[in-house]
Amino acid sequence: MLRLLSYNVLEGALPDRLPKVLEVISSADADVVAIQEARHWRRNRRELFRLVARRLRMKGVLARANSGFDLAVFSRLPILQHANHGLDTMFLHTTMSVDLRVPSGAIFTLFVTHLRPEYDARRREVRLLLRWMRPYRRACCAMCGDLNSLTAGDPVAKRLIWPGSALEEGPRGVIAAIERARFVDCFRERIPRAPGFTLGARRRVARVDYIYASEPLAEKLAACRVLRHPLLIAASDHSPIWAEFDI
Repeated sequence: MLRLLSYNVLEGALPDRLPKVLEVISSADADVVAIQEARHWRRNRRELFRLVARRLRMKGVLARANSGFDLAVFSRLPILQHANHGLDTMFLHTTMSVDLRVPSGAIFTLFVTHLRPEYDARRREVRLLLRWMRPYRRACCAMCGDLNSLTAGDPVAKRLIWPGSALEEGPRGVIAAIERARFVDCFRERIPRAPGFTLGARRRVARVDYIYASEPLAEKLAACRVLRHPLLIAASDHSPIWAEFDI
């Protein structure tokens, strides 16, 4: 089994929240960890990035974002290569891909992204993202991250969303575009009706964090959940999501 965890750690988890974030991540016992908002992790010769890698006992790669809200991937599996696709594009943040070798010898390709909150710009970002992912549609490929997007039919705790939030009445076409490209929403594939809320500073109010799988990988999907942990609210304004694949 391969367990993948995706987690927005809120502005690099500095300074007091990092131990809580590491405890949350460690509780998942994931093979691959994808981090969004690894802000300041490049400072002082990547001191924080190296600290997290040591604590998790994993190898890692770090992708610089246009915004400074970098992406990171840590893995127990061998990392073959990685690429930063979104740097110096119209992406507010960026998108990274990582090729990993699974025990069977096959290659597992992971795309990690963080889309912007504004709908029109986010829709342009997802077009670029899907262009980069297109060659992997029939391969063993997953995409995960904070998509800042709602899915048609998903519930939202509207009374808990701050006034003027883009989530209040936001269009839901970004997720529809990903699904038209034949990538499978792992959480909804396994849990059709549960809210699956991942976002909210004091209480989770909406599902905006996703793991998607190519159709061949989705056939090997064993489980997908939003992580539960007593430190979730103290650690970040997002909850991690994890998926297991029988590869």
